[in-house]
Amino acid sequence: MWDAVERANAVDDLRALNADLERRIAAAVAEREKAEEALRQSQKMEAVGQLTGGIAHDFNNLLTIVTGNIDMASRALEAAGVNDPRARRALDNAMKGGERAAALTHRLLAFSRRQPLAPKPTDADRLVAGMSDLLGRSLGETVSLEIVTSPGLWRIEADQNQLENAILNLALNARDAMPQGGTLTIETANARLGDEYSAQHAEVAPGQYVVIAVTDTGEGMTRETLARVFEPFFTTKEVGRGTGLGLSQVYGFTKQSGGHVKIYSEENQGTTVKIYLPRLVSDGEVEPAAEQVTDLETSPRRETILAVEDDDDVRAYTVECLRELGYRVLEAHDGPSALALMERQGTSVDLLFTDVVMPGMSGRELADELRRRQPDLRVLYTSGYTRNAITHGGRLDEGVEMIAKPFTYQALAMKLRDMLEAGRTKRVLVVDHDPMVRALVAESLAGVDYTADEAATAAEALMTVRAAQGRFDAVVLDLALPDKPGDLVAAELRALHADLPILIAADAGAEALAARFAEDRCIAVIAKPYTGGLLKEALADLGMRCAVGDTGQ
Repeated sequence: MWDAVERANAVDDLRALNADLERRIAAAVAEREKAEEALRQSQKMEAVGQLTGGIAHDFNNLLTIVTGNIDMASRALEAAGVNDPRARRALDNAMKGGERAAALTHRLLAFSRRQPLAPKPTDADRLVAGMSDLLGRSLGETVSLEIVTSPGLWRIEADQNQLENAILNLALNARDAMPQGGTLTIETANARLGDEYSAQHAEVAPGQYVVIAVTDTGEGMTRETLARVFEPFFTTKEVGRGTGLGLSQVYGFTKQSGGHVKIYSEENQGTTVKIYLPRLVSDGEVEPAAEQVTDLETSPRRETILAVEDDDDVRAYTVECLRELGYRVLEAHDGPSALALMERQGTSVDLLFTDVVMPGMSGRELADELRRRQPDLRVLYTSGYTRNAITHGGRLDEGVEMIAKPFTYQALAMKLRDMLEAGRTKRVLVVDHDPMVRALVAESLAGVDYTADEAATAAEALMTVRAAQGRFDAVVLDLALPDKPGDLVAAELRALHADLPILIAADAGAEALAARFAEDRCIAVIAKPYTGGLLKEALADLGMRCAVGDTGQ
């Protein structure tokens, strides 16, 4: 009987062992299938990204020609005094179509992570709160909007325009998911993603993040739909409503910014989309961006611009715009032709306006070669698709100025004047809390035909620079300001304008401060107290260093 009991126990143990092994094998197979599916999805998204990025370059060239010539025709009719409502309506509709096509292309580039980003320190709470009016108008009367901010929210470094587009896309998707109305909630919070979460999501690095969550009370999504929501042109909406690129743009922007996006959804319950963006660890307060001046500006001095573009039609439109703005224009169809043209001319130019992606020699290579001959040459790049010529990690290189295709006549005019007026305004911003010091510096500058604008605090200085769009020959900045240290203000000014000369006045530790900013050619330090002669000498030296710059840029 004991033998029978022992045999029965052994059989039970064997069954339990077999069951445990089967569970382990099933779990391992499921985990492997999950990893393989994630790999297939990643490869599919990368392949689509490569395709869209390649298409975008040619498509943006075509859109530059289309929208540019429509705008040119509108201006020609207006100049001729022709007031034909039908022609005006047709041109306006054509321009709207071109602008919609350009928006689609930008979304494709964002998905493929080839849209050049210009990230800046950003307060997500302030950005979301600033969008409340826009979101309220976009959602309509049947959807109520709730914004829940988070005290003590960490800062992030992000391209503010792209982040606003991402939030707006999510809000519009949520509105469409609530045809009978509902509630849209946008929340911000700090989050820490640990090693365990990172192990389950291989593309996510563990660390500290800021979360922006967009939640709706709409129809929700099935598991099949959830698996495909980030694919370009995939949509569950009827024909004519949506392009299927909204979530693709969100996905691409978030990934390019080093973040993570996660969707939770239940049918008939609603959907939550969470955007995780890495925390920016640095000091200083974020100031809101100022509105830009949009007045059309022509060339008062008839500066010379070298325009280089391999597409004949785009080059013809560009040259026409530049001449209409009053510039003297030299044109070339590629880099070697531009170099040969400059050899024949034997004179310098004020600015190089070049496409980035060209056969044989890229725009960056052309700029580097011309800067060896003319170190102070200003360079403005344009492209519909940058590859890696002027970006690294999806971000514009420091000091690089770019206008994306398709660009408008007005945007080109403003960008050119911003670049060409730098260092020529005869204006210096003096930032010091002591009015006596400001008066003495202003008097010294007046002796060399400079006009001094004054600011007593860091906030006032930043607001003044933004309002003037950085058009100062230099900023004389006291280190000891009442609301923020001068070195932090210098860093924020540099984030706004790559080549703005900044002279920091320090009571003590001038040598250590100069060593700290040694890599920035447009920042210098002067020890206090200083005389008017020393100030003039320091500003002259700083202006020369900043103008010559780094020929490798």
